[in-house]
Amino acid sequence: MKKFLKIFLVLVMTFMMSGSVLAKEVDHFKSDIDNSAEIKDDVKGSSAVLGDNASFSGKADGVSFLLGNSVSFTGESEYAALAGNSIEIEGTINNDAFIAGNVIDIDENASLKRDVIIAGADIEISGKIGRNVSIYGTNIKIKGAEIAGNVKIYGTNLNIDKNTVINGNLSYPSDAVANINKEAIKGKVIKTEAISQEESLMTVVMGKFWSFMSLILVFAVLSLAASKIFVRIQKEYEKFDFNKALETFTKGLIFVIVLPIIIFILFLMSIGIPLSLILLALYFIIMYLSNVFAGYLLGYKLWQKFFDKDINMLVVGIFGLAILFILNLIPGINMIVSIISMMIGIGVIYDVILKKMGSND
Repeated sequence: MKKFLKIFLVLVMTFMMSGSVLAKEVDHFKSDIDNSAEIKDDVKGSSAVLGDNASFSGKADGVSFLLGNSVSFTGESEYAALAGNSIEIEGTINNDAFIAGNVIDIDENASLKRDVIIAGADIEISGKIGRNVSIYGTNIKIKGAEIAGNVKIYGTNLNIDKNTVINGNLSYPSDAVANINKEAIKGKVIKTEAISQEESLMTVVMGKFWSFMSLILVFAVLSLAASKIFVRIQKEYEKFDFNKALETFTKGLIFVIVLPIIIFILFLMSIGIPLSLILLALYFIIMYLSNVFAGYLLGYKLWQKFFDKDINMLVVGIFGLAILFILNLIPGINMIVSIISMMIGIGVIYDVILKKMGSND
């Protein structure tokens, strides 16, 4: 009987100890990529969760990046970038957050303590936002939320109930269908320029979002089929200062200008028409892939600077592409970002692919 009690106590203590270490402390960048991916740990750095079902319930001192069909954030992070079809937020984000998806629900328990950018089709906000929020959406509901700063709406349907408190100004398009309880707004209510149904900002944002998802798919296939290319990028751009960036940009610019001239000259020669058509197809393929390579280079250099030195190729690429996606949403700089990323991406393709053709590397 005593022996049985000893065994029982050992089992109970083992169970209690195992339960207490489920959420362990991780002193480096942590990622999980799976069909159902989840991070529960306390991460002393940044984290990435990629999967059909992606969830984060731990704590991260850096950036938490979640991408999936169904995304759940119930933990705490300094910064967050969340993208998916369905996104549910119940946790705490201490600084800025970017959220893009189809259906977005910011629960009453959620606390987003600084600036937030939200892009989606159906958006419901019931939590706390510590500063300003910009919302790109079709159907936007703000129910019982507490927002300390200004709210900028770019959408077609808006509903703000009496339990909401917006301490700053509210701006929304003059042609939006709006049901607003005026007592909820402590600042000014400003009607902005009407958004046409054909070219609404939401249409632009969602178009860019699906383009971003397509680039991720292309990158994932390339990283599996031709991983050596991205290893070359790491070697070629181990040191990447302003002069190297300018050199890479210039190579891309020369390619964009010179190749169409060559194609045109070949097209004027009957014997050169087949080659000109092949080069034309190659030209457009390189133009499209330029964003993939520019995104990977951006992710790689930021990873080197801010995160753990261990490189996860897939996470680094998605991280860089996500940053380009966010920058392309910001009016005023999106065109500049697109041009620079295209030129540098083409320069990278020249350095790591075209220049290497015929070599043994």
